[in-house]
Amino acid sequence: MITTIDVETSYQKTEAGGFDPSPFNPNNILVSVGINDEYYFTNHSERIDEGCFHKIQKILDETKILIGHNIKFDLSWLLEAGFTYTGNVYDTMIAEYVLNRGVRKSLTLLMCCQRRKLDAKDDAVKEYMDRGVSFENIPAEIVEQYGKIDVAITRQLFDSQMADLRTDKHKGLLKTIKVMNEFLIVLTDMERNGINVNLDDLKQVEKEYRAEFAYLKQKIDKIVYDKMGDTKINLGSPEQLSWLIYSKKPKDKHEWAKIFNTGVDKFTKKNKKRPKFSFAQFRTLVANNSEPIYKTIASQCLHCGGKGVIRKVKVDGTPYKKYSKCDECHGEGFVYAKMAKLAGFNQRPRSVYDVSDSGFKTDRITLNKIAGEAEGEFKDFIDSILRHNAISTYLNTFVEGLQNFTNDNGLLHPKFMQAVTATGRLSSRDPNFQNQPRGNTFPIRKVIQSRFEGGQIIEVDFAQLEFRTAVFLAQDKQGMEDIKNKIDVHRFTADVIGVSRQDAKAHTFKPLYGGTTGTDAEKKYYKTFAEKYKGISKWHEELQTQAITYKRIKLPTGREYSFPYAERMPWGGSSYGTQIKNYPVQGLATADIVPLACIKIYKLMNEQRVKSLLINTVHDSIVADVYPGEEAVMSKIFDQGTASVIPALKEYYGINFNVPLDTEIKMGYDWLNMKEINYTLIW
Repeated sequence: MITTIDVETSYQKTEAGGFDPSPFNPNNILVSVGINDEYYFTNHSERIDEGCFHKIQKILDETKILIGHNIKFDLSWLLEAGFTYTGNVYDTMIAEYVLNRGVRKSLTLLMCCQRRKLDAKDDAVKEYMDRGVSFENIPAEIVEQYGKIDVAITRQLFDSQMADLRTDKHKGLLKTIKVMNEFLIVLTDMERNGINVNLDDLKQVEKEYRAEFAYLKQKIDKIVYDKMGDTKINLGSPEQLSWLIYSKKPKDKHEWAKIFNTGVDKFTKKNKKRPKFSFAQFRTLVANNSEPIYKTIASQCLHCGGKGVIRKVKVDGTPYKKYSKCDECHGEGFVYAKMAKLAGFNQRPRSVYDVSDSGFKTDRITLNKIAGEAEGEFKDFIDSILRHNAISTYLNTFVEGLQNFTNDNGLLHPKFMQAVTATGRLSSRDPNFQNQPRGNTFPIRKVIQSRFEGGQIIEVDFAQLEFRTAVFLAQDKQGMEDIKNKIDVHRFTADVIGVSRQDAKAHTFKPLYGGTTGTDAEKKYYKTFAEKYKGISKWHEELQTQAITYKRIKLPTGREYSFPYAERMPWGGSSYGTQIKNYPVQGLATADIVPLACIKIYKLMNEQRVKSLLINTVHDSIVADVYPGEEAVMSKIFDQGTASVIPALKEYYGINFNVPLDTEIKMGYDWLNMKEINYTLIW
């Protein structure tokens, strides 16, 4: 039996002005369930009417495929309300996403149906929602009409998609859709399990870093005043930060951008190719097209006894013709102190690549490069700025993210999203749990702990997954040989560039995505990489030709990416070159391989009837909360599950993946302090 379903729920208003319809919010209720032609009002609070519950459950028990649009939401609500379902699912949103082939389009039910010229959704409920009325307070007849239309057009959308997927043009996408729907069930369970956050430890982490943040701000403010006086700048403005660093700004921004060819090409959407100048030429152009920033110090206002200052002077320290007003008492006068001295650090830009539309670049990458060459007070300032900005991001994004979305019981339920990124890689929100900092620099992971007394956190990581995926896709012989001989590719990178192994990681895989720019040492590495891994270089060219010729590229799994505007560029490459090289690697590695590993691990955990819970997957890793006493069996499940990926690629897609996949399994009492383990267990 194929069943189409749609649920309507209440929702709570958030502090940001949005809505929270989460099934894990205890203040929300399941209002109604629409199933095929039937409609049930559950009015769920603590329990659902017994007769209604049994009718819905009977349908679910008889269902082989459950269809819905963003069905993970519907399924989560059903399971949280006490229903059970063990069949397959089909998400029309995921199917539409796969059929879009990496092209970003709205995936709302209404927009999907409109593009396919299906019946539009009734908006009778919209005026209630615009007034902030939740579903439980909307008249039942309006909710029922709205819900029945949702079910009906979802089924129409399913039928339309299946008609497409039966054609030769689209049938290769069926396998991808099948695996994504199977993975959806795993993600539903992960969301329901949640991640346990030690709120006391989180408060301590926040306290420590807010103290460091305050100290750095005070230190930076002093340095800025010493260098700038009363010439005020906003350090949050990249342009004004550059005034402080370089003591210069463009005379004419339009002319400046024209000379150095800054900005983005309208067609390719890439940064324009910079002209080549000798350093002497570049320095002369900068000097001729910029003006200095002067340091000014305002004098005390005579009218209020020095409490305020009169600040309105020109950049060179001379007064304007009109009187200036004191900030404190608004008295007027010409009181000022002229300082014909350059403000700031008066650093020299290193090359044309340091130039931006507004003067000079001050992004994190540029500042890191400057910090590597800086000395003394200037290095201290740049290091302090970088650390200050990093802590700000850390507190606002990670600490507050955990605080805002963690329940009073310490459980966090991030929403995993399969249909957002162009490549198919998983993303998450409320909060974003795909980019949590690693290591001790920002030890946020230590607050993620087991919910079980005496329990542990286990994580399995695929080693160099994207590199190995690229080697397979390109069938690069040198890459296969290096993997066989366990060559450390990060060490190779570090040796060529002349940096530490840790710093090298940021560059190792850049050539996989068409990276060519950077310092001379980095450019040397990209060239060396291309010469060493000739198979990958050749495959990159084949991909570009394929995209230009057929306007799409295809993975061995059947997943496809469209490039309708790809064309050969004058320098020999292609437009959208980075995406063309990146999408297949990231797609197969993290959108196909890792989900298969999650599916296999999930099945093994169910077979073994363990009490441990899957809680997260981040790019190339999978994380579980281990019940005490199940450490050995979970280690074995993780080992067995990841080892079954290569056979699974054959089983699901018919792919002979002839490159070994290595993994590392770690365990610890929190997600930060983990040690590699090697349990022996008879399976």
